[in-house]
Amino acid sequence: MTPSRTAERVKKLKIEPVDDTLLRFRASLEDTSQDDAGGEIIHSLSIEGTISLPDLVIRSIEPHASHHPYAACGASLAPVRKMVGIAIGPGFRAKVQDLMGGTSGCSHFLALAIDLSASHTLSLFLRMRDAAAFSSRNDPDNAWIGAGLKLEPRLENACIALTSASPVIIHAKQKAH
Repeated sequence: MTPSRTAERVKKLKIEPVDDTLLRFRASLEDTSQDDAGGEIIHSLSIEGTISLPDLVIRSIEPHASHHPYAACGASLAPVRKMVGIAIGPGFRAKVQDLMGGTSGCSHFLALAIDLSASHTLSLFLRMRDAAAFSSRNDPDNAWIGAGLKLEPRLENACIALTSASPVIIHAKQKAH
């Protein structure tokens, strides 16, 4: 490897409410390489579509390949479209892997598709933000996490900060009763 050559991957996921029952998403991935002589694009891919709320079912999805390294990569678009109807939740990763993993698809589109699981967290944030100010997340009344627990009870034990034994959850549950 040439010490002066670098490679970088940038991924993004944007979630935008359409209304109370539908989200629009755009996920993108760009792989580039750079050295003293300049840069080159390896991959530039995106997927766009819609997800229904609150069930998080993919209602539409369309892949785009602005740049890929081989002509045969064009065949990787069709497996992405098979994600319509899949719910983001338990088993999502396995379903996506079955549809697009290995020689069934493209590892880069697979990475973007799996990243759609974050739409659950991001859409929950948006719904919590409608119910309580984000700044209240550190307030003693726990309005922020209380709003979250009402919308998504599975927030409890979702991470290290939200274990059943954490002061955040304990206090929020006490305030609810």
